[in-house]
Amino acid sequence: MLKTFVKYICVFAITILCLSSCSLTKRVADKDLVYMGTELDVVDKENSKTVDQFDFSINKIPPTGTRTGLGNVYTGLYNIYESTDDKGFKHWVKYKLGEEPVVFEKSMLKSTEAKLSYYLNGKGFFNHNVKCDSTRDDRKVNMLCSVMLNNRYTIDSIIFPVDSTYAALKLDDRLKRAIIKEGRFYDRDRLDYERTRLATMAGDMGFAEFGADNIYYYVDTTSTDHTVDIYTQVITPTDSTSHTRFTLEQINVYPNYTLDNENSSKLEEEKIRDGIIVHELDHYIDHDLLNRLILENPDTFYSRTLERKSVNRLLDLGLFRFINVNNVASGAGHNGKIIQNIYLTPERMQSVSGELEVNNRSGNFFGLGASTSYGHKNIFGHAEQLKLSLGGQVEAQFGDELSFINSADVNLSGELNFPRFIIPFFDVHESRNYIPRTVINSSYKYQRRIEYYTFQVASAKFGYRWKETSRKTHEFYPLNLDLVRVTDKTSEFQALLDNNPRLGRSFENVLIAGLQYYFTYSDQSGRGDRNYDYFRGELETSGNLIGLISSGNSDDPSQFGGTTIAQFSKITLDYRRYFPAGDTDVATRIILGGGFAYGNSKELPYVEQYLIGGSNSVRAFRLRGIGPGSFVTDPTGQGAFEQQFVDQTGDMKIEINVEWRFPLFSYLKGAIFTDAGNIWLIDNDDISGGNFAINRFYKEIGIGVGLGFRLDFDFFLIRMDMAFPIRSPKYQEGFRWRVDEIDLFDSSWRNDNLRYNLGIGYPF
Repeated sequence: MLKTFVKYICVFAITILCLSSCSLTKRVADKDLVYMGTELDVVDKENSKTVDQFDFSINKIPPTGTRTGLGNVYTGLYNIYESTDDKGFKHWVKYKLGEEPVVFEKSMLKSTEAKLSYYLNGKGFFNHNVKCDSTRDDRKVNMLCSVMLNNRYTIDSIIFPVDSTYAALKLDDRLKRAIIKEGRFYDRDRLDYERTRLATMAGDMGFAEFGADNIYYYVDTTSTDHTVDIYTQVITPTDSTSHTRFTLEQINVYPNYTLDNENSSKLEEEKIRDGIIVHELDHYIDHDLLNRLILENPDTFYSRTLERKSVNRLLDLGLFRFINVNNVASGAGHNGKIIQNIYLTPERMQSVSGELEVNNRSGNFFGLGASTSYGHKNIFGHAEQLKLSLGGQVEAQFGDELSFINSADVNLSGELNFPRFIIPFFDVHESRNYIPRTVINSSYKYQRRIEYYTFQVASAKFGYRWKETSRKTHEFYPLNLDLVRVTDKTSEFQALLDNNPRLGRSFENVLIAGLQYYFTYSDQSGRGDRNYDYFRGELETSGNLIGLISSGNSDDPSQFGGTTIAQFSKITLDYRRYFPAGDTDVATRIILGGGFAYGNSKELPYVEQYLIGGSNSVRAFRLRGIGPGSFVTDPTGQGAFEQQFVDQTGDMKIEINVEWRFPLFSYLKGAIFTDAGNIWLIDNDDISGGNFAINRFYKEIGIGVGLGFRLDFDFFLIRMDMAFPIRSPKYQEGFRWRVDEIDLFDSSWRNDNLRYNLGIGYPF
């Protein structure tokens, strides 16, 4: 099935290339020329090293040229139809898949020169020289801009304003020079940041009408020693000689605000604090919660920062689609008091959604899953969020003599969270920036692996989720319970367990009772930010409290209700780095993990063991298809049953992934990737070669390479990856490079080595 799908993709790609090989100028008027792009030649580039990301910034300034794509695919698709309707298939092909050639205008030369000069002046290259010209090849035009930077100017002196508003900020010499300082290179961006900083400080001291536009800089560049003098001025209001310092007289909150009820006379009013009044049609949110989230206090000076933080806290509830704040002068406007109106437009409180997923965990296993979920954002009127979900999946296999249905899963989960810390006997001070959540979560998972076993996990947890900053998120669950039961074992599966003591211990009924802690860091500023870091650390423990009050061991373990209590500690670190490379992107990931069983347990519970391979891991190997260590099963004498159930798991994991992602055309994107990694055991004699050893682990790293295609619709992505190993183990051969064995045209090699992985979303 997947091979046929690949063939269709290849035929489709070849067809598109043939259709798009026509001239760039097919739909361009005879008198017009096609602009292809601009090349920048920076003559004295050494001087640019004092500017952060100089090359990236300056290369973004010239206008973008015509994107042709491989074989002129973009312009070719645009040229297929001369004209189309405003919608429909032809319009989609022409304007969504295709791209119109950019027509060259002579004004581009002067415009580009002006934009480059503006940028260079802003970075202190006041004596620069820019000259742009064009070159023509048939009807294609390229621009060439020569840039001479010369010396970058530094700041010689700063003259601060004599103004009552500026004086009210009470800045000492250090704070005055926190952003711009004598001796530093001149940078317009720093001046803009200083404007914002001063306006924020003034806004926090009651100057509600004071903005960044009220700060003006005069820059004197007449010096002959490549220095500038900066004069700072405060622009006063047109109707006054100074800015007014305002106090908050009253705060009005409108929780049901829409344009329909903007001036409704039916609004009920309730005072929730001195000076804070709620005006509403329907009471749906607790007033004490609103009182807690609003950080401003009437009869104090207006604070722009407290206003912003209050809005962020209200948004963090997830109850409001829009929040608008309007500050109006009280009375005649000259008494120094303002009234603040907070307009809250509610979100839809309840929602129902569904998902359909197709996945592939190895060459001949295909899964079809579906789920539905229900959500309520304000279940008890205090912004408590309820989430319920029910899902299932069926996995089928092809090409084996076993049953067509390989496994069936059912998952039921529910979560209720409260917008505050709930800690018995303690009153915890919460952050002014973000709302913490107390979380109660429970779930039940049922998995039936045909001809093997039934696996059931009932889970419950209680804990907290909160943001430390916009980049740092914490989750701490001091109470976490997982009851794992394995039933309905077939005789064939039981025989496997009897012959593999470690596997047998892994599939025992067990109670996991411990804590979990997760820390997540991401400095991505938004969906459009392609240059960022991501880190997630996970810590899990079980049975530590039991170990303090019980003397159980692996031979005579402590039990609860007849079920062994697992004892282990486990830590997993996941670091990712994403960065752009022109129009393409590079994504990297490294995972390090380790778990150690002790006390009651000889092995980690099966649900806690590490595995590798599959569509989101080392894609050249099937799921659980490599490791632990150099262990390889003996393929001789094994029937289909034994071959299909080789659950290769471990106590440690190392995984490294590098993926280069690039656009092909419109929604179709490609990727070339390399994955590497393996899993190992800790102090286990049951599996030969499975233990981690510092002097040989690096020789036991499996490596695979591959090619992928993605249909990326922004909100939804379908991914298909094809990969094969270039370093892997074989029975009685151990690990070695397999590059010399690659033969893509040999069906036997493809069947043994080529892995197809179908998934939804990016692997990382």
